[in-house]
Amino acid sequence: MKKAVLKFTACCAAAGMAFAGTGSVAFAAGDTVLAGFGYVSVQGSTDAQEQADTEQQADTEQQTVAPVENSVEEDTSAEEAPSEEEIQDGEASAEEVQAETEAPQTEPVVDTSMSGQMAFAQCEEYINVRSDASADSEVVGKVYNNGSVTILSQVGDWYEVQSGNAVGYVKADYFATGEQAEAIAEEVAYNVATVYPEALMIRSQPSEDSESVGMAYNSDELEVVAYEGDWMKVALGGDSYGYVNAYYVDYDTYYATAETLEEEQARLDAEWLEYLAQQEAQRQAEEQAYLEAIAAEQQAAADAAAAQAASDAAAAQAAADAAAAEAAYQAQLAAQAQSQTSSSDAQAVADAAYQEYLNAQAAADAATLQADEQLVYDTAAQAQAEYQEYLNAQAAADAAAAQQASDAAAAQAAADAAAAQAAADAAAAQAAADAAAAQAAADAAAQQAAAEQAAAEQASQEQTSYSSAGQAIVNFATQFVGNPYVWGGTSLTNGADCSGFTQSVFANFGISIPRTAAAQSGSGTPVDLSEIQAGDLLFYYGSSGIGHVTIYMGNGQVVHASSPSTGIVISDYGYRTPCSARRYW
Repeated sequence: MKKAVLKFTACCAAAGMAFAGTGSVAFAAGDTVLAGFGYVSVQGSTDAQEQADTEQQADTEQQTVAPVENSVEEDTSAEEAPSEEEIQDGEASAEEVQAETEAPQTEPVVDTSMSGQMAFAQCEEYINVRSDASADSEVVGKVYNNGSVTILSQVGDWYEVQSGNAVGYVKADYFATGEQAEAIAEEVAYNVATVYPEALMIRSQPSEDSESVGMAYNSDELEVVAYEGDWMKVALGGDSYGYVNAYYVDYDTYYATAETLEEEQARLDAEWLEYLAQQEAQRQAEEQAYLEAIAAEQQAAADAAAAQAASDAAAAQAAADAAAAEAAYQAQLAAQAQSQTSSSDAQAVADAAYQEYLNAQAAADAATLQADEQLVYDTAAQAQAEYQEYLNAQAAADAAAAQQASDAAAAQAAADAAAAQAAADAAAAQAAADAAAAQAAADAAAQQAAAEQAAAEQASQEQTSYSSAGQAIVNFATQFVGNPYVWGGTSLTNGADCSGFTQSVFANFGISIPRTAAAQSGSGTPVDLSEIQAGDLLFYYGSSGIGHVTIYMGNGQVVHASSPSTGIVISDYGYRTPCSARRYW
């Protein structure tokens, strides 16, 4: 491991890259590392500084052919950028055809003076990589705008290049070299520091005396944004930055590289599968929403039926109560009327008899005054008879009053009986309404249960499918336990880092996921740590951001590319505290 890191140019020189007098960026072919995810990694140590300077001087002195100027804004005699047909179909552009036609029919001269230099594509979209230095040759790959290539040789106006897994020929006029390439490299480079101690403190300023703002751990990858002496300024997420001591990290620089046609097809296939998966997920969500809407409508109908039944029962009860009250009132009026009539008649008879008695008594009194003895006896007898009739009439009146009371009691009893019958009828109506409401509620509950059963069966089917897919991912990943850890690598056999390992495992199933652990933690479907399943990705903090990723196996274990010293291993998922989980299957 290196113990010091210089600024960008020094790091490039330490990796075997020299800046020639023309400004071109040269790389020793043996020091160029091709990362599987489409970036060129520039690695090295400061111990090679002096040798790199010597090679740079020799390379400059031995160069006999001046590099081709590659500005995308050349005069009208230079070839134009690739045509739309060249970009879309990989066919020969008009410029390529013309150049091929006008080129002298001589054996092309292979010039290796630029071997090892880096060049960058300058186009609207991409440049074709061909199998031969001819516009008629087969297209084997594509280099996108600002993508990097390593020049192997120059044949006429074509460069023989290597970029990623693509090796072939590109038109030299569409690539920037020299000072222009150097400027582009500084603009598009992705610089990464990999922590090699077990733990490394991240500080707020480039000083051992400044406060700590976080911790990084072994194999964590930090994006480098600047150098300040022996310190690297690293991004911590958002607008937060910190500093790590350069003595305790490995430093790598990456550039975008070419994509072979096979890799392009694999990417397109993965994107298509992801699109189909998204469509299926959307379909299932819409189906679930439909089932829930149907269940809600059925529940609403059941609630409305129950409410209507309750309302009908209340109305029936009110009608029954009103009918009973009316019947009782009418019965009471009739009884009172009949009683009053009988009592009045009897009292009238008694009153008339009493009046006759009074009349007779007055006659008797008058006869007495006349001293008519016989008349006195006669009138007295008459008065006595009239008095007896009065007594008889009064007794009849009393009997009529008693009968009236009896009739009123009977009428009240009849009214009470009618009220009792009305109450019984209302109770029966209420019971019928309650039964109807209970039946409506039972029907609604049955419909709800059926909807929930259908949803549960669908969820069970989806869970079974998920579980089998996740287990298949785990079964595939564990085949590579014991293989080496290689920073920036994506090979399951020759070596991969943590995120390269997960990306390559998922690619085997046609699932495309981002390259770095931090990016992987921001895509896919979030999963609660209490609900993780086999095949889910578990993420761990390295500093103030995500620094490591593993594949959960189930039963509390994970498989992952751990570190250069351990390689691909199986560990307990809590060997460090996981912070989040994502599902891509």
